[in-house]
Amino acid sequence: MTQNEIWLRTIVQKNNLTITDIELSELTEYCVLLERWNKSINLISRRDEENIWRNHILMSLVFLFRIEFPRGAKILDLGTGGGLPGIPLSIMRRDIEFVLVDSIRKKTTAVEDMVEALGLPNVKVVCGRAEDLGRLNIYARTFDAVIARAVSSLDNLVAWAAPFLKIGEASKKFVVSTPQRIVLTRPVLISIKGGDLSVENDRARKRFPHITLHSFDVTFNGSEVLDNFGKKIILVETN
Repeated sequence: MTQNEIWLRTIVQKNNLTITDIELSELTEYCVLLERWNKSINLISRRDEENIWRNHILMSLVFLFRIEFPRGAKILDLGTGGGLPGIPLSIMRRDIEFVLVDSIRKKTTAVEDMVEALGLPNVKVVCGRAEDLGRLNIYARTFDAVIARAVSSLDNLVAWAAPFLKIGEASKKFVVSTPQRIVLTRPVLISIKGGDLSVENDRARKRFPHITLHSFDVTFNGSEVLDNFGKKIILVETN
């Protein structure tokens, strides 16, 4: 087992999750594939290649540390880039269906190659603009969650994500907080963002008065290793 695998397993276990040897091996293989593709296509910052495990693998698993996704959920990764966070999450949660979307063909070509090499039957890769895909019956109102790292401003993310999300049951409470995780009970947009979000949140509320925003610290056992400790998980109810 590599040092990176040992390091990640320790953090995962500290957060009351399990990770198998096979999953660790697949994450390692994904890192190798990502670095290989990154030599010809800008999927991640060149400066991040030395810190893939910390800045990309661990930051993808943050979604699992803080949020409990139901079995059989269907999740759209908006602006997946090099398959982040969708591929690491799909390795850890084979019981969830993931659709990875990006508008840049060369990126989705690379992600398709990585998904095929990793043998991930729960992942579909789609090239297209969110504004266009959200109008198609095959995708509209079919997802339990849309996840996105900081690919755009929050108001844009809301605009792009809303058409994909299922209609939530009005009688259901949004989340049930447990000591460590947020249990999802309604369809939501989930984004991880850093910095002062007050202006961005206000702009989103002004553009979409009907939305409800929830903000949670990105803190977990081992989170002190991350840069920009002040990151937040933003959950948005759009209906």
